[in-house]
Amino acid sequence: MKTRYENAIGMKVAAELCAALRPACDRIIVAGSLRRRKPTIGDVEILYIAKTETRPDPQDMFSSCSFNLADEVIGVLEKASILTRRKNIKGAEMFGAVNKLMTHRETGLPVDLFAATPENWFNYLVCRTGPAESNTRICMAAQARGWKWNPYGPGFTRGEDLRPMGSEAEVFEFVGLPYVEPRDRT
Repeated sequence: MKTRYENAIGMKVAAELCAALRPACDRIIVAGSLRRRKPTIGDVEILYIAKTETRPDPQDMFSSCSFNLADEVIGVLEKASILTRRKNIKGAEMFGAVNKLMTHRETGLPVDLFAATPENWFNYLVCRTGPAESNTRICMAAQARGWKWNPYGPGFTRGEDLRPMGSEAEVFEFVGLPYVEPRDRT
């Protein structure tokens, strides 16, 4: 059985990590069961849009590179042993450009960091806020209307048609479901 943590512990960890990451992000929010205000949680989920900075390429003095500032902060947190990498349920390390599975060392609390883009922010936020049952309802309602929901993409697709989403409410409305506040999603 998955370990559960008190909401207060999750909020403390989320506040610590968001404070460290906020200067390196254009947008950042706590998602998952913390956003839904559940009394106990299994992990801390943080969704963010990283800022980037162009700097001289350390390998080529005539070129420049784009650096992901959030990734740099995550690297500092890892080097300081505030966060450590963890494996997924299949035993593989998940530490890529988009998804980073980590553990808050002091508390042992799992931390999932998700890099979004301005285009997929609202779909990703709905998905990462969850819960799974809510996401399933959105998928099924989209299919009933002939659309496919790509929660990690900019919107809904049908063949070559793409409907980008501009808010969380729009995700629900597009498939004919009433908008549900995060704390009420079940």
